[in-house]
Amino acid sequence: MDKQKRTILQRILLRIKDEIVQEVPADLAACEICRKTDCRDDEWITCENRIAHAKCLEEIRLHRANKNKNNLAT
Repeated sequence: MDKQKRTILQRILLRIKDEIVQEVPADLAACEICRKTDCRDDEWITCENRIAHAKCLEEIRLHRANKNKNNLAT
């Protein structure tokens, strides 16, 4: 493929991508737990709200897994 065709193809693909993939609005990009939009990586890693939420979700997952095991055993 020559350079001109490649350039045209790249422009077409970029235009298609821009139509499909768009920037996420800040209110949707906010943290699902605390709604902050500007956490640094070190803040996110040590965030007490996020950690507590993750533990709660893990407990729910384990509870459901045990419940399913009990249902299969009967």
